[in-house]
Amino acid sequence: MERRAMICSSLRKRPDWASVVPALLQSPNPPRWKEARLETHDLALPLSLPGQPSHLAFRAIFLAPSDIGSHETHKRTERLFNLNGGRYVAIVLLMRQMEGVQESNSSAMMRLQLELIGGLEMPIIPVPTVESLPTAIKAFHYQLSTSAASRQLVTPARSLLPYCSDTGSLPEHAVNVISDITAGFKDLVSKATTPDGKQLLKDYLGEDADRVIRFWKDEYPIA
Repeated sequence: MERRAMICSSLRKRPDWASVVPALLQSPNPPRWKEARLETHDLALPLSLPGQPSHLAFRAIFLAPSDIGSHETHKRTERLFNLNGGRYVAIVLLMRQMEGVQESNSSAMMRLQLELIGGLEMPIIPVPTVESLPTAIKAFHYQLSTSAASRQLVTPARSLLPYCSDTGSLPEHAVNVISDITAGFKDLVSKATTPDGKQLLKDYLGEDADRVIRFWKDEYPIA
């Protein structure tokens, strides 16, 4: 019996994602989709991997920048992670700039990554528009279907460090230094927003420290 891909019916009530359900159901391209009430995720795609259960599936939840940081979103990401210990799951983040919202796309991505640090690390799939979601999902699902990709499901937080700068990306040397002197993003935020931490960054990074400090001040005015 064919296992269908599943899309959650509750998306119809979420303005950012309402158009996804009819678009997938009416799509002539594989996979075949079925609408259902999904309690812990918004999408499920069957996965066939050697040595894995036949009912294995890739699952994802859909978020917009306005969802990040809420208690409900934290509960949803926690439930998603716990489905299979963070394996074969992902968060789809809508990167479209919303009217009246000044936050940049990189800032939204960084905030979400910070929310996941400390036990809920999982891949983030950025999509520029709702219309681009099917293509992004299919590409990620295809990657999961290969043995190499299935062993590397969690995107390292380190990959975002080059973008912790208010002017261009940081050089590789600066990224390596930050990795050595911090214990993750939360520690980096602390160092970039406290007097002692700022001095430590300047001692090790030189002029690059100011770029890092300004980035966190501009994006997250918490100090």
